[in-house]
Amino acid sequence: MNNTLVIQSCSPAQQAGWMQSCLASVRRWAQAQGHDYRFIGDEIFELVPDWYRQKVGNKLPVATDYARLVLLKQALAEENYQQVLWLDADLLVLDQTMQFDFAGTCAFGQEVWVQERDGKLQARRNIHNAVMVFRRHCPVLPFLLHCVQSLMRRVDPAHIAPQLVGPKLLQALHPLCDFALLPQVGALSPAVVADLGRRGGAGDGQALQLLLKNSALLPQAVNLCASLISAVDAQTVIESLQSTGLSSGPHTAQNQ
Repeated sequence: MNNTLVIQSCSPAQQAGWMQSCLASVRRWAQAQGHDYRFIGDEIFELVPDWYRQKVGNKLPVATDYARLVLLKQALAEENYQQVLWLDADLLVLDQTMQFDFAGTCAFGQEVWVQERDGKLQARRNIHNAVMVFRRHCPVLPFLLHCVQSLMRRVDPAHIAPQLVGPKLLQALHPLCDFALLPQVGALSPAVVADLGRRGGAGDGQALQLLLKNSALLPQAVNLCASLISAVDAQTVIESLQSTGLSSGPHTAQNQ
């Protein structure tokens, strides 16, 4: 057995569409890196307590945010893996040489999110859980599970934000915990997606350039954010990224 396991999950219906290309890119990357790979379907929700499922209702991503932590904890506690990785199903790997080297026992993704605010495009660095890495004896993993359960027991069901126990929780904890971050796994906001769809015309748009300018390094994988992208746009972006990559010109890494 290898010492690293990569886990992914999505429903059968999603696998039939553009996400198939994303899943295949992760499987190829895992194989290239010599990692074990495991896929789980809707049975992932069997790991979520009944009270939790009842509270989130049809907000299934909030249930998945909890279940993925359980899966990762089980793999570390019950199997002989030294490191476990979660990668979202809508994440496309662009560089098969991507590696996650960091100090400590856990790490999370860092995105540059570009969107319009007050009539002007702005870029903001956020933490995300589209990629998570935990190593054996990590104290953060059980702590996160505790935090998620505590939040969900107390929150008003009518005010459960989509990212409450995922990125929002990590963003709130980061100033205190100083997590290791993985900027090589980014995310594409709708503004960047629009620019990628137009690439090859009169030149790349401002949103894409802002993403590249503010990235600590050129992302080697990107989250396409399934909840914010259409199937047509997703396929167009995948084809564009697979043919020309994320950057069409020189990229200078910025300091974190």
